Amino acid sequence: MRLQVGLAALLVSVPLFGDPSLPALFSDHMVMQRGVPAPVWGWADPGERITVTIGVESRAAVANAQGKWEVRLSPLTTGSPLTMTVRGNRTLTVQDILAGEVWVCSGQSNMHFGMLATTTAKEDIAAANHPEIRLFTVPRESALEPLKDFRSAWKVCTPESVAEFTAVGYHFGRNLHERLNVPVGLIQSSWPGTQAEEWTARKALDADPDFTPILDRWNQAGPEIHNLYRRYRRPADFDLTFDDFEFVPFEGGSGTQPLDDFDGGAGNRFGGEWTNRSRPEDKFAMDRVRPGYSGNGEALRFSGPQRAPDTVQIHSAFGAAGESRDMSKFSGLRFFVRGKGFFRIHVLQQSVRDSDNYTSAILGASGDWTPVTVRFSELKRGGWGRPASFAPEELTGILIEAIPAAITPPRPPSGLFNAMIAPLAPFAIRGAAWYQGEGNAGRAYQYRKLLPAMIHSWREAWGQGDFPFLIVQLPNFRQRKAEPGEGNWAELREAQFLTYKTVPNTGLAVTIELGEADDVHPRDKREVGRRLALAALGAVYRQERVYSGPIQDSVKVEGSRVRVRFRNTGGGLIAKDGGPLKGFALAGEDRKFVWAQAKIEGHSVVVWSDSVPRPAAVRYAWADNPECNLYNSDGLPAPPFRTDDWPGLTREAR
Repeated sequence: MRLQVGLAALLVSVPLFGDPSLPALFSDHMVMQRGVPAPVWGWADPGERITVTIGVESRAAVANAQGKWEVRLSPLTTGSPLTMTVRGNRTLTVQDILAGEVWVCSGQSNMHFGMLATTTAKEDIAAANHPEIRLFTVPRESALEPLKDFRSAWKVCTPESVAEFTAVGYHFGRNLHERLNVPVGLIQSSWPGTQAEEWTARKALDADPDFTPILDRWNQAGPEIHNLYRRYRRPADFDLTFDDFEFVPFEGGSGTQPLDDFDGGAGNRFGGEWTNRSRPEDKFAMDRVRPGYSGNGEALRFSGPQRAPDTVQIHSAFGAAGESRDMSKFSGLRFFVRGKGFFRIHVLQQSVRDSDNYTSAILGASGDWTPVTVRFSELKRGGWGRPASFAPEELTGILIEAIPAAITPPRPPSGLFNAMIAPLAPFAIRGAAWYQGEGNAGRAYQYRKLLPAMIHSWREAWGQGDFPFLIVQLPNFRQRKAEPGEGNWAELREAQFLTYKTVPNTGLAVTIELGEADDVHPRDKREVGRRLALAALGAVYRQERVYSGPIQDSVKVEGSRVRVRFRNTGGGLIAKDGGPLKGFALAGEDRKFVWAQAKIEGHSVVVWSDSVPRPAAVRYAWADNPECNLYNSDGLPAPPFRTDDWPGLTREAR
């Protein structure tokens, strides 16, 4: 029976002919973009006549040979909630529709970062009762071919529905709602740890030889990995049974600490319970089975049909209310396993809150009961989270993650475009907000072409012209260096800025001071969302006169000094902390940069250094984690820049 459920889920993206059906985007509580023709589409029997009615308008279409139909409604205006009916062999009704502003919020972990983990979570979530803000989350999926749909639905914004929603997206939308006084629909399509090529259409990657190495790396993964992403292939079934979890002492020590033998009721020895954290949960079964390892009693079975994009996890807390346990007397965890499939163990602790857990190597199971010992000393983290030492004195639980292969499978180029962007088009939107780049920092020069190619591929998919595309420029990160130098995050920010300068109808939210040196996921998302909203209010809605920090406009060498002129200065240039300007560096033709002095003169900054009598280049905030303080009087920072084009760290990286 579980196999049938898995295959049904597998076919979600391939609507079958039959009575009319609608994509998940057309569900109760949706927001439709005001002021533009609104496509409505779906599937039915070939030749079936479909009539779509909303308000006083009706449009008709006939399903084509593939069962697809589409109508375009006249532009909607804001007002009372609307109802849409779709009539064919049966009638579908979509209720509580608002007309307003619709934005796609996409990217990797910092866009995915939920409200619960932010610095202002408690007050922001409690205040998040906004009946006219609607939230839609695209499920995480990667595929080799463009999908047609997914399973999801719109939700009204409440403290409950917003808790795990993108924090940057929410604060962006809330600011728009407050300023524009219209409904706002936010579509979250994000996945942590992803790279821009995954979000880019294959056609765009094929068109540029600069991206060939990306495709070559995927081709080298081989057919076994490729098949994990083919939707017409049967998923890999895993079937794992676990028993007799216990903590084991150090060598020479005595006494174990039982965790769970599954014979004493629902909870483990610490009072916590096992829960299924898999997505989609209905594909994966967690149940008690007999006999256990000892030949009687019970064991825990975890099974299902797994594809590479699935999140397949079960969790055992060390307390009913998230309590921690001191396991410092023990060297590791021992248990028995049998079945088929691969898995790894995550050991959870209070000081790791970003899912970059201490984790075992990938382990396998066989048909016989096999003892496994996971030593704490062998656990490793991915390295992308906030630094934290392993702390056995504050463990909060364990998590078992099923893996579809003996290695963690790479995701395919264009996979997220196919599964998480293509099904959205041509749903009418105002624009997109993008927070990504961390995963491409090692190939920042390539990103100069990759990000524009991605934007173009999205616009081509929507067929809605050059819709607005807002970019969050990466914040400061890593330890600050004492002297000027190179940095791949600096080069990635430059690629984002060049995209903003050269690609039509783009905006830039500068966040250069909002990061944290030791955490790639800074927790202040409220200000990031506000700056994104300022970019939209100024560049898209024309409601803000100053919506960007000072931007370098021209450079003139005046003897031993360099004059840098800025635009977007608002009420004037300032050093934010009131002290001298910081972050400027000069170099001569020897290309050796030194820190420079700088002072504000009107709309310009004059830069000099006694060590560089003949300056050839000036840089500002050019580092992974720069110390910089140039702002306009409206409180918005200047983006990093350089006047040279000398080769950096990533020029050859592909």
